Amino acid sequence: MKKESKIFIIAGEASGDILGADLMKSIIKKNPDVVFCGVGGEEMNKIPSFKSLFNIRDIAVMGFVEVLKNLFTIKKRIKQTVQKILKFKPDVVITIDAPGFNMNVVKKVKGQLPNTKFIHYVAPQVWAWKEKRAKKIAEVFDYLLCLFPFEPAYFEKYGLKCIVVGHTAIQNIKGNPDRFLKQNNISVDDVVITLLPGTRKQMAEKLLPIYSDVVDELYNKIKNVKIVIPTTENMKYFIFNETKCWKREPIIITGKQNRYDAFLASSVALAISGTSVLELALAGTPTVVAYKISPITYCIAKRLVKIKYVSLPNIIMEREIVPEFIQGECTVPKLLNAMVKSISDKKYIEKYRKNVELLKNKMYGESPKSPSDKAAEAVLKIIK
Repeated sequence: MKKESKIFIIAGEASGDILGADLMKSIIKKNPDVVFCGVGGEEMNKIPSFKSLFNIRDIAVMGFVEVLKNLFTIKKRIKQTVQKILKFKPDVVITIDAPGFNMNVVKKVKGQLPNTKFIHYVAPQVWAWKEKRAKKIAEVFDYLLCLFPFEPAYFEKYGLKCIVVGHTAIQNIKGNPDRFLKQNNISVDDVVITLLPGTRKQMAEKLLPIYSDVVDELYNKIKNVKIVIPTTENMKYFIFNETKCWKREPIIITGKQNRYDAFLASSVALAISGTSVLELALAGTPTVVAYKISPITYCIAKRLVKIKYVSLPNIIMEREIVPEFIQGECTVPKLLNAMVKSISDKKYIEKYRKNVELLKNKMYGESPKSPSDKAAEAVLKIIK
């Protein structure tokens, strides 16, 4: 393999940033001569010599209405990314999540870089909605790195080469709950509750007021409650400002390791649907899912979405192992009751843990290699 292979990598949101950082570490471990450039968040920016072109907060936008509000900024960032790719002339472009942004970028550069390979990491959820989109993905990308074994069938029929690498959540959920308690002066007798309102401002704005009311009620029902909100550096000050008027200020933490330590120390979590729900499940933390978006976005999505559930553990298991409260169901009484049950109902907790073991077996089987190492091997083989 030639020296100084060049990889341009784009992550469009916090979960993609973690995937990107893990992938970059695995690639460097196998070939330290690789040069990276691209767009990422705080985890990818920890990789030596990598510096994101801009803050991914500018493109971490979800929902029809929300995208329209930020259209000018998104177009500006697409143009900036395209110009950098053409100047960098990478051997491979790896795009992670954010298919709307990433497909726009790849379409604009692909014809001008005939020797560059284009890989998308994390298959768009065409099995949930817009199955016809699989054909468009196949027309744009050369390879697709899939997280789940059921995904390739949707894309391979259109000629897209798919490689199943698995989900990195299981390799990441390693931490020390005792370390977390000590660092934050929390007693072993305290009940730690993790709140995850999301890494997008527009989602957090809708959920934090509901979370605040839930927390107030929890203080009345359970003694020694400690509230923790893991977030990103981009969102830290926003979360602080939104919660400083709560009756009791939560502990706000950043960083991947602190996040996983908190998951393992928590009795229950209240979380927006996303990768974090899968991570919490794999950590064995009982979780309640809250999901609320703009009414217009919800009405449009409801017509398009084909699946019964919104959270990955339920989608993978094809049944509800994590309670979900969506839109009109996302109310304080319902969230509160589900959380109290998750903390105090021993039979429920035991059943949840058994379901988590079944989830792990279904996702990973007995493969000895980590998903990041599998992905790195696939990328380096493509470059070779």
